[in-house]
Amino acid sequence: MEESEESLIRRCQAGNTDAFGSLVKMYAGRAIGAAAVLLGGHDDAMDASQDAFVRAWRGMRGFRGTASFYTWYSSILRNVCLSRLRRRKEQQGEEGMAERLAASGDGDPSVLVERDEQSKRLWAAILRLPVHHREIIFMSHFQQMSYKQMAELLDVPIGTVMSRLHNARKALRKALAED
Repeated sequence: MEESEESLIRRCQAGNTDAFGSLVKMYAGRAIGAAAVLLGGHDDAMDASQDAFVRAWRGMRGFRGTASFYTWYSSILRNVCLSRLRRRKEQQGEEGMAERLAASGDGDPSVLVERDEQSKRLWAAILRLPVHHREIIFMSHFQQMSYKQMAELLDVPIGTVMSRLHNARKALRKALAED
């Protein structure tokens, strides 16, 4: 019988690494997918999600349970990814990064979408969007988060989430039309 998330969290907070391993198994695929959308590559996503899980383990005693574990973990993962993007931008400059990723094949998160021409076109357009647009589209359409969950994760009002999602969808339509 599977143990509840709440029970696993209590065991983690008591220092049980096996319980944390169970949480990692529950959410690793979802975490890697989220990081891949933000970072544009599977290897970077694996590293970022691992780094975020390590940070979550270290901060587990401070987890209060006011949100789900995944929502709490997602905020850690988001910060890790944004930090990596800032470093990457400083190292190589942002201009042309999405095109380089799409051309190399590393930026195609094919584990999430079939490898047909339409999905490649969609992912290429998504990767050309600014990070804040990519992130909100992924949370809404691929993780199927509610406005409330997105607002909690981003620490903004629901109206801001709605506005950002509207603007991101508009930018994606424009990017797709330009192809």
